[in-house]
Amino acid sequence: MSSQPILITGAAGRIGSFLARAFADRYALSLTDVRPPAETYGHPFAQGNIADLDAMRALCQGVDSIVHLAADPSTRATWESLLPNNIVGAYNVFQAAHEAGCRRVVFASTINAVGGHPRDVQVRTDMPVAPGNLYGASKAWGEAAAFHYAHTHGLSCICLRFGWVCSRDELPAQRNLGLLEVALTLDDLALLVEAALNAPAALHFGVFHGVSNNRFKRLDISDARAQLGYAPRDDAFALAGIA
Repeated sequence: MSSQPILITGAAGRIGSFLARAFADRYALSLTDVRPPAETYGHPFAQGNIADLDAMRALCQGVDSIVHLAADPSTRATWESLLPNNIVGAYNVFQAAHEAGCRRVVFASTINAVGGHPRDVQVRTDMPVAPGNLYGASKAWGEAAAFHYAHTHGLSCICLRFGWVCSRDELPAQRNLGLLEVALTLDDLALLVEAALNAPAALHFGVFHGVSNNRFKRLDISDARAQLGYAPRDDAFALAGIA
């Protein structure tokens, strides 16, 4: 097991809970959320709100890296919810990590940050942000804040734009081709997050796309393959039984 402590925010959510289980035997995790997770898998949990800077300062002490998942993930989220959860909360995590001398923050962004690009275009990471909703705009702001903290304060920040996060079990019944081309299985998501955590120290900042090894991909993942060593194993189309 790696002895480097990793803090997971949003640990009671679907992704946080999966990572806590997937990483249970390999990393020294600490978990935080506004509510306790159903299972901690033997790792310490501390209740905390990312909108509280002092709480984040305390949680970041002695931490090597942070996987920042906590947010309002709804594409219909209102500004009143996005401001404390996705804007102030992201700032607090970056600021607290910087003050505590953390090595790296892995920031959970979203395909919604670039969802406004034409449907027939495969989106690359060198294309401008194009949020189709306020949620996507809030995550684009988080990516910009990550850039600031990386280049101004020397905090390594890696942003991962997750596609449609799903389990393998959800795919056999799925016939929406638009969802299949943006699918990111939880197993591949764990591979991507682990690759980001273990990326070379020279990688100071980066934005990477997160979808599985789908036959057709809405998001280009060549940067994640080349720079992070991301090697997704699942093809949503194959798991859906689409030839």
